[in-house]
Amino acid sequence: MSIQPRTAETVSARSRTDHRPDYILVGVDTEDAHHVYRTTDETVHVIHNAERTYRYDLESVDQGINDWIEYVKAERGFTTQHLYSSLRNSFLDALEGDNQ
Repeated sequence: MSIQPRTAETVSARSRTDHRPDYILVGVDTEDAHHVYRTTDETVHVIHNAERTYRYDLESVDQGINDWIEYVKAERGFTTQHLYSSLRNSFLDALEGDNQ
């Protein structure tokens, strides 16, 4: 965890060196809410009916995006998933899709 406080300047500087996109769609859960990971400040935004219904700051609770993915899978499940907590889970999901 960084000891440097997050400011518009530090987020902007990180954006220039980080190869990840600023926003990554994690997936859509069984309640039709979209989970979007914002990489610039380590937050997850839950969007339902075109409104942000929840913003979760991963750094404030010392969690990572993988923890969020596993939480959603356990609590609601995903109907579509684009970001996985591990390569193994991605592979298993792909195999499961082939069997349907």
